[in-house]
Amino acid sequence: MRYAIGLLHLLIMVSLLAGSPISAMAESRSDSLKHAEREIVKGNFSGAEKIYRALLDHNRKDKTALLGLSLSLMKQNRLQQAYSEANRVIELDQGNGRAYALAGMALVRLGEIGEAAPVLRRALQLDDRDPISIAALAELNYFERHGRLAYDLLKRAIRLDPNEPDYYVSLARTCSSLELYSEAADAYERFLETAPKTDVERRECIQGIIDFYRRLGNTTLHLTLGSEIATVPFELKRNRPYISVKINGKGPFRFVVDSGASISIISDSAADKLGVKPAARGGHGRAIGGNGLFPLVYGLLDSLSVGEAVIERVPVQIRTVPSPSDTPADEIADGYLGLSVLNNYIVTLDYQSSAMTLDRSLKPEASQQKIEPASAAAARIDELYTPIPMRTTTGGFASVEASLSEVSHPLNFIVDTAASISVISDAAVKRFNLDTLKIPGQHFRVSGAAGGAEEVEALGLKTLEVSGVKRINGRALILDMSAINETAGFEQHGILGGDFLRNFCVQLDLRQFQLRLLPPSKAPTVAGISPE
Repeated sequence: MRYAIGLLHLLIMVSLLAGSPISAMAESRSDSLKHAEREIVKGNFSGAEKIYRALLDHNRKDKTALLGLSLSLMKQNRLQQAYSEANRVIELDQGNGRAYALAGMALVRLGEIGEAAPVLRRALQLDDRDPISIAALAELNYFERHGRLAYDLLKRAIRLDPNEPDYYVSLARTCSSLELYSEAADAYERFLETAPKTDVERRECIQGIIDFYRRLGNTTLHLTLGSEIATVPFELKRNRPYISVKINGKGPFRFVVDSGASISIISDSAADKLGVKPAARGGHGRAIGGNGLFPLVYGLLDSLSVGEAVIERVPVQIRTVPSPSDTPADEIADGYLGLSVLNNYIVTLDYQSSAMTLDRSLKPEASQQKIEPASAAAARIDELYTPIPMRTTTGGFASVEASLSEVSHPLNFIVDTAASISVISDAAVKRFNLDTLKIPGQHFRVSGAAGGAEEVEALGLKTLEVSGVKRINGRALILDMSAINETAGFEQHGILGGDFLRNFCVQLDLRQFQLRLLPPSKAPTVAGISPE
């Protein structure tokens, strides 16, 4: 009887608690978390952020809300904040694998690749089935040019979470880098099926890419013919190298050598002269200059010849190449020779002799092996001028680590032979408190892919250094690089332009993705490396 009374008393207590504020609060928290998850699925990331912050107002140590807040901030590309919120969970719980995964993903996208790797290793030790840590590791490997490993990791992340649209975008870009265009189109289509319908402009861009990739199918692109080693002269105008090329056997046309363009570009006027028709179009691209937008139109050239080097089946973007009204005739370009073509060669720009060499004599499979220097002079070059590793961005740019004397750790700079002057992002100026370095009274006009910008400020730099190679007392224009960083995959803090590069013989080994900055007297020649 005593037992029955005790049980009745317990049931009454449970009944009373069910209607208490404690239970209502727990139910409200559960509903709020589900509501926030639905907002993320719908693409309302700022709405999800508000819900998570409201939960944290009640409990600053709510780990689930902190992780959700980190994810919603990541989706909004507020990476430093996303990292901070994930790190708060790590401080509360050293065994939380999801917190390490989100922190690692934020570090990767912030460009802190060296710091990201051990964090992601810890995440996978704690939970080797967390798709976020696997996808973050895939991104890291993509940036380090391990495309096949990135592909395999992304496939695994998708198997674990087939409803995350970001994984399909990463897979599509990886497939494109591996020239798996049909599979890239499939991945983009899966993105459109799973992603929120809110971002109309982005969806139009991706649909245009899908149409282009479907047009390409299994076509072998960038088929290299002609001489294995070709040297052509260039003219240097405002620190930009101009060369003559032939397109579909016709020309010459005047192109800028542009290591800052992922795909080659032909002006719409030159395309009209050649009868090059659009193969696909859709949406707008973003770039520095003007309103930051230009229409995306894709075409395919039958051939492009640089001296004795011939490349067949060259994908291009067809676009208006803006030039201010006062641009001299010899600075107006018919197009830009981008990395999609240059990737097939070791490219040497000898600024002293105004000559560019394209060398594909080293076979692709051999380029992954260590090649012994062919001479004592070459050995001295290897010893004194160590190759500088480059990373690729998701937008297809080549990025290196550079240092400023005013900042304590390396920054990521795009190597851009078509930029007249070096650049630092306005976000980096703010983050690293560099406003005091602004040059008073100096303003510049900038012309870019999407028009011009007026009254641009500049920083005076004590040193700009890349792997021990320094430029002293230089300057860098302060520009909004958010358009680039939206597609870069990891944050780029600046651009190494022609004002820096022209002081060297620049060798871009785009098969091993390495950069050498040699003194002009060390310029490689067709026969090898010139002796001292």
